Amino acid sequence: MYPGSEKTGRDKNTPQYVVDASVIAKWVLPGEPFQEKALRLKEDHVSGVIELSAPSIIVQEVANALWRATKLNRISEADAKEALKALNDMRIELHEPDWIQTAQALSIACDLDLTIYDASYVFLTHELKVPLITADKTLYETARKSFKILHIKDYL
Repeated sequence: MYPGSEKTGRDKNTPQYVVDASVIAKWVLPGEPFQEKALRLKEDHVSGVIELSAPSIIVQEVANALWRATKLNRISEADAKEALKALNDMRIELHEPDWIQTAQALSIACDLDLTIYDASYVFLTHELKVPLITADKTLYETARKSFKILHIKDYL
């Protein structure tokens, strides 16, 4: 289990999800497909209706998506930096894997032909025994047969 993945201080009755960078990016980049569903997920998290977790790599993955968006003039560098600061206040529970857990994620990556980044989300969802919410169609189609995966388009 990821260090810190114990649900200390959390309400066991509150629905929990692992969320990936493809969903978080929709919170800050305008005009994204399924953005309204992603924003509903964000509001549900902020209001305490649900709780979100993610592997710590999400920070760099979202930052990379914002960097790409600045290169395409979709968002200014200043707005990208502000978005990252705002995301810090969102209280997404970040989990830092150790080498053994990363080896387990590598097994998932090899078995399903996923990147280690995607497999890290799948591994965490398996460890926490909660669904993963993604907007990545390939990840969803590849992993849904073996793991609890929900596409953001299907979020209430």
